[in-house]
Amino acid sequence: MSQEPTCMPDSAADGVYLFCFACPAVLPAIGGPGLEDTRGVSCEVAGGIVAVVAPVNVEEYSGPASEANLRDLAWMAPRAFHHETVIERVMRGSPVLPARFGTIFASPESVARFLERHHLAITRFLESITGKEEWAVKGFLERSRAEKRLLEADDRFLRLPSSPGIRYMQLQRLRADVGRAVASWAGTAVQAIGKELESEAVDVRAMKPRALDVPEKMFEEIANWAFLLCRDTVEHFRERVEHVGARYREEGVHLEVSGPWPPYNFCPSLGDDEESAHSPAEMSD
Repeated sequence: MSQEPTCMPDSAADGVYLFCFACPAVLPAIGGPGLEDTRGVSCEVAGGIVAVVAPVNVEEYSGPASEANLRDLAWMAPRAFHHETVIERVMRGSPVLPARFGTIFASPESVARFLERHHLAITRFLESITGKEEWAVKGFLERSRAEKRLLEADDRFLRLPSSPGIRYMQLQRLRADVGRAVASWAGTAVQAIGKELESEAVDVRAMKPRALDVPEKMFEEIANWAFLLCRDTVEHFRERVEHVGARYREEGVHLEVSGPWPPYNFCPSLGDDEESAHSPAEMSD
């Protein structure tokens, strides 16, 4: 394995932190801080693949303090930010296969063995992702607007009696029915939206929506897609999202598009491997 430059741990407590794999064309663009301000990002090169790495203090990720560190936002936030910043910088010069936050190897030699073992899968992925980008689209339900629309469209709403007491009781039952119907309606809307947008993409992944900590649940996430797009179709895709979103906005569904992102959702599974540590709590030998 040639090294341009090399990333060598400088103490027994150090490991090699992996940001991503990329193509050699990215080498001139690598530089700047890694996970720690005093130690820089560098590369391990083998067989036409670049592993973008940096030395890291293993004890912070797998030692006695690691569990507390991983729960501490003040510790996690800057490291997660550096992780994404380095990958996004590499993305400007090369397709990337991004590593998950906290992927650590015991030594440059273990990085080399991992590269050798998975060379074909990594190479094929980098070739397949060239000229493409991952974009995210999320769907949010404004429940109060959706319920109001369904309520006013229900024939029973138009036939409510004028007597205040009876009207109130029937309206409450109708609102309960509408509340239950919103979930079914939203699911149908998500399927329709996804079908419209996927025709623009090379590939698509649908992820589980996240629960949002929003006061009174004004909005709830009901859709979370990752779209793999050819770079020259991105602008058209964004316009399509806006067009589709405009149709559903009055019904209470809002679409949000963002990107480009590292293509985490389209990476091949390289499997659990004795050479790698795919979580901060594990280290390879």
